[in-house]
Amino acid sequence: MNQLVLLINFIGLLLIDPLFLADISITQNIPSTMAPGTEVRVTVTVNKAELSGFAKLQLDLPQGLTATAIETKGASFTFADQKAKFIWMALPSTPTFKVTYTLTADASVSGNLAIQGRLSYIEDNERKTFDLPTSTVDFGSGGAVQVAEVTTTEEPSAQDLVSAGAGAPAGSTVLAVIDNASGVAPIQGAGGVTATRTITPVTEKEMLVEVIVKKGDIRGFGKLQETIPDGFTALEKTSSEAIFTAQDRIAKFVWLNLPASQEIKVVYKLRANERPEGEYSINGEFGYLLNDETQKAVLGTSKFFVGPKALEVLANQNSNMELVANPDADLAKRQAEEQAKRDAGLAAKETAAREQAEAARRASEQTIAAKQPTKPTEQPKKVTSIPAPENGVVYKVQICAGHREVGKSYFSNRHRYSGAFSVERHQGWIKYVTGRFGSYAEARDQRIAYNTAGHNFPGPFVTAYNNGDRITVQEALLLSNQKWVQ
Repeated sequence: MNQLVLLINFIGLLLIDPLFLADISITQNIPSTMAPGTEVRVTVTVNKAELSGFAKLQLDLPQGLTATAIETKGASFTFADQKAKFIWMALPSTPTFKVTYTLTADASVSGNLAIQGRLSYIEDNERKTFDLPTSTVDFGSGGAVQVAEVTTTEEPSAQDLVSAGAGAPAGSTVLAVIDNASGVAPIQGAGGVTATRTITPVTEKEMLVEVIVKKGDIRGFGKLQETIPDGFTALEKTSSEAIFTAQDRIAKFVWLNLPASQEIKVVYKLRANERPEGEYSINGEFGYLLNDETQKAVLGTSKFFVGPKALEVLANQNSNMELVANPDADLAKRQAEEQAKRDAGLAAKETAAREQAEAARRASEQTIAAKQPTKPTEQPKKVTSIPAPENGVVYKVQICAGHREVGKSYFSNRHRYSGAFSVERHQGWIKYVTGRFGSYAEARDQRIAYNTAGHNFPGPFVTAYNNGDRITVQEALLLSNQKWVQ
């Protein structure tokens, strides 16, 4: 009787195990034959049933074959060391989904090449693996089947996790930047997402690259990927909470979860190293998820000069003044904060000195008046040029910035603007700001009014201050308990 029970249990296990294995199935339509030097579109169909969470689909390709992602279904895609990886922080919600990629063969390949792969995932807090059927492709002039060298790790690597946060692979230009007529055109992404790039020369060999992404309410994974010229180095300046990496001509800003603000801004410095003078270009795109689908907004091509011509164009731009749109208020934040402290100390000393001089003047006038009692004179009214200190949070509108100071005639002649403005020296720029508003909405309305009036300012935008110190608009909104408005 006991033997019969054991036999029934054993048969049950044989029946149950295949059922569990059948929960996951993966197929890919790789052709059995290909000609060297050609490429094909491969579709991978993943039947994952109820599986969710982190997963990595890895395809091991022999030398001579490369893979390029087409549709990733929200995965981060990388191809390096003959391994193509689709990495999800969270698998698509549907039981079955498809990813596609382009399989390209070098002209020199021959023989039978085998492609292997596996899906790694987490279930019940354990790492598990599902092996794909091996696909063999005949490229002619056959021989022994060549199989890619396979290496495995027990846990997802740190690089995998960073890449997974990127989601899918992912302007206006001014100054020494040429239009993008001969390059890639900017393309708006689904959901109205746009991204623009501004390149500003600093020296003949260095320039600042600023990218502004208008993403609306989109959250989740995001990746800005910039392809820089060969021989250049990209250095992070402002990342907006992103993970920054730069390798092999690719500069990446990766967000595991995009900031809540509807607009994000990143800045990096581009250094030409030993590259000769001449014309160069940058291309890039911003990738994100929308309704669990991979989307992207293309920044387009921005061209710029390296060498004397860069500063030549800069010097000749806008007559006698180099104006830029939206110079980064957060650029080199730590240095700016230190500079602000030093400026505040100097301002305090100057204010104290002026107050002492004013006190001495009043004392002198009172002494003279005391010596002439028979001819009393009216105490003169206090006259001072010291501006009233700003208290609390205020908002202004910056209309432009440059490296040379200009007067009212410049704005009158060039922008048909005769209103008041003040001059600030901030982070190496001379900045021209207008107004003083208690709410962000009022400053926003003024910015819109400038655009409507056709003054053609190079991108007027709202700035914020706390007790006279320049801060970010986000900080000001928090301090003043105000809400951002479109």
